[in-house]
Amino acid sequence: MKEAHIADNRSTLEDACNSYGFMTESETDGSSAELTVPKQKTTVSIDDLYRRSSQYQLWSFTSDELDHVKKSTYENGRMAAIERFEETKEKMSLEKGEVFAQHADKLTSDKVLDLITFDEQQKYLQFFAQQILQTCAHFRMPTQVKATAVAFFQRFYLHNSPMTYHPKNIVFTCVFLAAKLENYFISIDSFCSLLPKTEKLDILNLEFDVLQSLRFTLLVHHPFRPLYGFFLDLQQVLMHPTPVMYDVNIDTIGTLYDEAKKWLNDYALLSDVAFLFTPPQIALAALYDCNKRVTNRYLKIKFSKSNDGTHLESITEEDPEETSEGKGENMDTKATDPENKVSQKPHGQSPVNLYEELVKTIRRCISVAKTKIETSREECIEIDKKCVYVLNPGKVLKKKLKALSSETVTN
Repeated sequence: MKEAHIADNRSTLEDACNSYGFMTESETDGSSAELTVPKQKTTVSIDDLYRRSSQYQLWSFTSDELDHVKKSTYENGRMAAIERFEETKEKMSLEKGEVFAQHADKLTSDKVLDLITFDEQQKYLQFFAQQILQTCAHFRMPTQVKATAVAFFQRFYLHNSPMTYHPKNIVFTCVFLAAKLENYFISIDSFCSLLPKTEKLDILNLEFDVLQSLRFTLLVHHPFRPLYGFFLDLQQVLMHPTPVMYDVNIDTIGTLYDEAKKWLNDYALLSDVAFLFTPPQIALAALYDCNKRVTNRYLKIKFSKSNDGTHLESITEEDPEETSEGKGENMDTKATDPENKVSQKPHGQSPVNLYEELVKTIRRCISVAKTKIETSREECIEIDKKCVYVLNPGKVLKKKLKALSSETVTN
């Protein structure tokens, strides 16, 4: 992904977080105004490192970009299905030329193939993503394996269509790869022995295809680690040296942490937030949605630690609905080139503006995470039937020829 096309809020907000203490190393003193040549920062922050990560470079998008990639993948899958149908039809016509010639107008791809729609593809993939959670629960795998497997599955089908690869064995391959990556050892024999109608080669033969689609980038940055960092920082900021909120104690913060972890599993894991927001932003969204009051107080204190003495206590909160409609705005271009830049405080923005912008981003993240794709098992079974025929055009052609032959005999 070119730097010019990655979201504005990533550089602006991450610089803001970097400037005011969110998950970053300590800032060095800036150069004085009298110097003609500014000092170059000698340290690299965690945010700088993340901007150089494969996840940020390859798997971060704006809302419009993500929608474009998904639709392009669907169109490529549709064209591949038609091409596969035509190749199969040509081979079968060599054996039954007379029949194909007689019913040529009834054996075209648009009359025989029942391709899935774009919306059906999204529902279908969502259903199988949920199967990953069930598979990991069946094997009692830890959360890290589950989250990585879902990330692999989502990234794979960002560039591949279920009309090209059936999701069933891709699900198992992603789980098996994630288990190896996260050091949760399970042999292929033990793994397959508990999976219905699955052979070892069904998984092993797909490993390279999955790795290739992932561009061999296997490290996944999840929001669980930054969430734990915020959990520790919440205690430091809100309770030391004295509590700043009369009803907040270690138990309150611990409960918030547990609720935020559950929120990540319930909402963030199966949504598109990992493609649109950074892990710390997703973690903050979880905290904010679980306890807006405590999280707001925490953020205001963090942003108040600026040198200009700005106070944020009087900021009027916006309604979440006012910002949810623009969840993709301000995400068109990237302000800086991460290859040539080290962290510095963003110029021309007050702590109040940075705080408000961060809260808007958090709310957009919540809105995306809670936007569910409604589907049912019955609906996905019907979509699956379509995919099976699309992936095996010989079956649908034989079925159609049989029907045409019956009509001819009847007439």
